[in-house]
Amino acid sequence: MVKELNEVEFSEAIKEGNVVVDCFAPWCGPCKMLSPIIDEVASELTDYTFYKLNVDDNASIAEEYQIFSIPTILYFKDGKLEKKKIGLLNKEEIISMIK
Repeated sequence: MVKELNEVEFSEAIKEGNVVVDCFAPWCGPCKMLSPIIDEVASELTDYTFYKLNVDDNASIAEEYQIFSIPTILYFKDGKLEKKKIGLLNKEEIISMIK
């Protein structure tokens, strides 16, 4: 199970290593479809850290990273945003985004 972040934990969580953040909202249908895919990728790519972020509960982070559509996947390397993808992605698309 991928841990859900809040605003307090976010900056610490992304500052080191390869970090993938699934930005979602509980009411979002495509987000619900993406969640098990993220869980599967996270279980396979153990050299990456995966998190979920509820954009409704963490609006300041959503604003900072200009998340206007969900689901959005953010990929950070040592605290720097490397890539951002919007929409429902399949497993292969997620892996190719972060590799």
